[in-house]
Parts: sequence; structure tokens; C-alpha cells
Amino acid sequence: MKPEFWEDELLGVIPRDARLLFIATFNMADDEGILRWTPAYIKAQAFMYDDDLTIGDVGKLMQCLTDTGLVFPYIGGVARQQMAVVVNFRKHQRINRPQKSKLPPPSLGNYKVREMYARRDGWTCQLCGNEIPRLPVANDSHNLSIDHIRPVVAGGTDHPSNVRATHQACNKSRRDTPDGEEFIPPRSLAGLEASLNDALNRSGNSSLNGSVNESHANVNFEPEPDTDSEISSLNHSLMEGKGREGNRERKGTPQPPSDSSSPAVAQTGERAIEDRMTDAFLDRFARGNSYSRRQVRKVVADALANETDPSELWRALERLGSLSKPVSAGTLQFAFSEIRQAQNASNVIALSSGQPLPGLDTNLAGWAAVAASFDTEDSA
Repeated sequence: MKPEFWEDELLGVIPRDARLLFIATFNMADDEGILRWTPAYIKAQAFMYDDDLTIGDVGKLMQCLTDTGLVFPYIGGVARQQMAVVVNFRKHQRINRPQKSKLPPPSLGNYKVREMYARRDGWTCQLCGNEIPRLPVANDSHNLSIDHIRPVVAGGTDHPSNVRATHQACNKSRRDTPDGEEFIPPRSLAGLEASLNDALNRSGNSSLNGSVNESHANVNFEPEPDTDSEISSLNHSLMEGKGREGNRERKGTPQPPSDSSSPAVAQTGERAIEDRMTDAFLDRFARGNSYSRRQVRKVVADALANETDPSELWRALERLGSLSKPVSAGTLQFAFSEIRQAQNASNVIALSSGQPLPGLDTNLAGWAAVAASFDTEDSA
């Protein structure tokens, strides 16, 4: 295990038993990071001596890992087996003498599988090194493609170690490049910056319904004195990516605790809220830091698209900027986790009006309940 494992913010918000299970997947997986993924099998392999854990409990721990994007489940093979791949297995493990996998890989015909590999590779083309648009764009040459390192015609497989994320144009150019010659990015990559901006704008706006757009139309963010410097907040868009990587499946972002006593916005009628919030953040914190406007805007747009409260999001950005922390889904997530711990000693997220929250809200509340139940059983 790398020392950085224990500092990972994403792992820090899931129950301890889920973190133990994640470590166990390194032993259960083959050299491709693939393993069988049923509660009964995982219980028998990782928790064989833990009578206090039922198969249902183990299923909840497995769900923690899949919801956070650490493990990608799928149905594989002719027998339709329940399988999973540890997304960043080769980053965690160094294989001295890798053996061929006997387990079927996920099908590349499924877009979610291709997107998983893109998140694993940081949405960066592994041939030219440029960013890949996270949503399909008009210029198909710039869109996501999965390249086989060893071509299928030469015996290559669809297993994780043999595939990588690329642009469509780079993939085609690489196939047309004679063996032994240096890869040269194709001319069809011209205009990539415009495609990236287009995908970024649509990712921030397409998921906003009319009411959200209307409520945000006349809001302008102005930095206020940091009166809440000891309070941090969390954006619960858990991808990125893994990761990653952003919440591209739009499963919902848990909304942070509200605090209407310190509004961070003033009413004006200007540009889109994500642009104004990004500019306000960079004006205040860019000096002395290596913040990327595109990255900050993407995180802000994702959070707003998932209906995160703008004032709470600004407080989170202020907190990260004051600490010179990078702006990502993971760092915002860790911050919101801290504020929940400060405001709710039981670490259980209350569901408003008795109604289940959508997507990852429910998952996070479930994880807190799972961890609390384990603590209760231990104390008993």
C-alpha cells in the first residue's frame, strides 16, 4: 500500500470496513484488476471470520465502492457472471510477472465502460496528451475513443491493461502510423479547444432545468470576508474520478447543509453563474496558486448542474482557496464531509420531509448509517 492511500479524501468519507474491503480487492483481483463481485463470494473471501457481518452488510460495503467509482461492476462472459474491475488497479499495484486473465473483461461496446476507462486515464488522450471532451461534440475527431495498445488483430484483448483512452483522430492516426515511427498528433485535432469549451458549457447547462436557470439568472458572486474560515463544505459529485473525474452519470449531488445567515451573492444581471463564480474565485485566490480556469469552472458547473446550493458552493471554494488546495470534486467532497461532522455529531445525514434523497444523497446517508450500525454493534 502506498502511504498516500490513507490521505485520500474520497476513501476518508466511506466506512472503515469499506476501506478494508477496498484493500482486500487487491488480493482478490487477478493481474488485470478483475474479480468476482457477489456478496456471498466477497463475504467468504474477505470477511470469513467476521460473524457480525451479514451478506447484506457486505453488499452495502460493496455498494460504497461502486458508488464512489473505485470499483466498476459489470456482467461478463457467456455465463453472465457478476464481475468487477478495480478501476485504478495498476496504479495501486505493480505486477512483476503479469499473468493472463481468465476472467472476461467488460465490453467496450458499452459507453459506460469506455467512460470508465476515460476517467481512469483522467480524460486525457494517452497518445497526444491533450484533454478529451467529457460529452460528445460536433467534431467527431475530438470525441472519446478506446485504443488497443496491442491491436486485436495481433492478439490483443479488451482487458484493462491493453486499452487506453484517446481521441478518435489520434486512434485512427496511430493505426495509420507505420510501426517504429513516432506518433504525430493529426491535423484534425485543430479546434480542440473550442470542442472542450462546448462540452464544458453543455455539461454545466444541459442538466439545469428551467427553474434552476431562472433562479440563477440574476445572481452575481462577490467574495466576502472569510468569517467562516474554520467551516468547510463538500461538493458530493463523487466521480473522477475518479477519479476522476466529475459526475457524468448525473446521479445527483448531495446538497450541503444550508446556512442562510451568510449569503455570498449579490443580485445583478450578468453572465452565467458558473463563469462569474469562477472569475470571482480566481480574482481572489489565483495569485501564488496554479489554478486552471477550465478545471475550476468544470467543478463549479458540475456542482450547479446537480443543484448544489450556490452560497454553500462558494463557501467551499473560499475554504479551498484560503488553504491553497486544488479545486476538484474530491477536495470539495472532503470539505463537505467535515462540515457534516461538525453540524451532526451522529454523522447521519437527515433526509428532509422524510423523503429519500436522489442518487448519491441516499448512498451517502446509507454509508453513514452502515458505519454507525457497525460502531453500535462493536460497543455492544
